[in-house]
Amino acid sequence: MKIRLFIALLSILTAFTAASAQEGSLGARANDRAPRATITVNEQFLNSFLVGMFDNLQEPSMPLTSGGAQSANCASEIRLKREVNGVRTAVRFENGRIVGPLAFAGAYYSGLLGCVQFTGWADAEATMEFSRDRRAVLARFQVRDIHLANTPGLLNDPLRNMVQSTIDRRYNPVELFTLEQLSTNTNIKPAGGALRLEAIGVRPEITSNELALHITYRFVRG
Repeated sequence: MKIRLFIALLSILTAFTAASAQEGSLGARANDRAPRATITVNEQFLNSFLVGMFDNLQEPSMPLTSGGAQSANCASEIRLKREVNGVRTAVRFENGRIVGPLAFAGAYYSGLLGCVQFTGWADAEATMEFSRDRRAVLARFQVRDIHLANTPGLLNDPLRNMVQSTIDRRYNPVELFTLEQLSTNTNIKPAGGALRLEAIGVRPEITSNELALHITYRFVRG
């Protein structure tokens, strides 16, 4: 509720700013005068979100079903961990990407080796884009490298390939925010009705210290 109110206030302020600046910006492109609001998220917010997830929810898990035999006694899966061997799951902003180590543990059933338990961490990165077709901000994740502990070396490449292919097949791309979620209605009793703050576009931007969502709005009767 607070986020929706925050979006509403930002959008109203942006609309007044755009209207007052219009007379002095006649040479600017029409798109530059569109009402916008920007929501920013810093690294601390995202890392605190991860801490909250581990403190209050189950560890996220992902089945590893591609390329291996199946066994009722060995669930082929990988689980995201808070920390493994001193490596802690965390994120940071770097060159327009979200990067960071992901600690994990899991098991994989191999017809040759049986049930292999493994732990490790992976270098991962995420890029973001706005899809007009899906009307949503999308994130695409990629595992750049995988480091396994106490695991037969011949499984390194198969496990790395399975993790990335599973992410691509089951999760990529991930919808982070839809235009509907970024829209809201605000009641204006003195004006006798409600105003719909409708998000019509988003430009995600990752800088050296924050994630910014530049949201373009239009205002219609709610």
